[in-house]
Amino acid sequence: MTGRIGFIRTLGAALAATGVAATGACGGGTSSFAADTSSPAPTTTEEPAASTTAATTTASTTTPSTASTTGATSTTGGPLGTDDAGRRLTLRDFFSPASSWEEQRYDVAGQQDVQGIANEVSTCYGANAEDGLELRLGNNFDTLEFSVAQADDSRSSDQELTVQVLANNEQVEVRNVPFNQVQDFSIPVTGVNALKIQLALDDRDPDCSGAVTAVLTDAEVS
Repeated sequence: MTGRIGFIRTLGAALAATGVAATGACGGGTSSFAADTSSPAPTTTEEPAASTTAATTTASTTTPSTASTTGATSTTGGPLGTDDAGRRLTLRDFFSPASSWEEQRYDVAGQQDVQGIANEVSTCYGANAEDGLELRLGNNFDTLEFSVAQADDSRSSDQELTVQVLANNEQVEVRNVPFNQVQDFSIPVTGVNALKIQLALDDRDPDCSGAVTAVLTDAEVS
């Protein structure tokens, strides 16, 4: 009896040892059926190509404005329009004056700083066309008024200045202007398109020589 009990105990101990070994083998080993846990290969996502939009430049076209000019212009000097009546005419209003004509302030017959249009005259009567002025009136007016004198600083003071006025190429006035005097002119211009003011030294003087500065002032049409 005692022998059988000892055998059973010995067998149980052996079985227990076998079970522990088996459990250790299962728990500590790596199973051949373990799931593959390797990380997947990284996925590369290509960036879409940047969309390039060509810049469109629209050229700005500038159209120069055209100034509305009535009457005389700076290039032609005429014809004058009816709205030029009653204002003082300037050098720009005369038709293609010679480059020797100037507009500034002058001392005439003892009057100082008189606004005028001037040119030096050194030829005797009936000579240089550059010594004259012309207005294109366009048959728009009835009267032209202006004054003429010699500048106080003229090179000669012993000469008389001859002023001849032609309306449509016909003489309508002629007058002499001595030094230190101002002569006023009032010329009828009804139906006149072209009016010329010609200047020269008086050739009736046997000593016609030298030079004077002829100054035209206060020119106005009405």
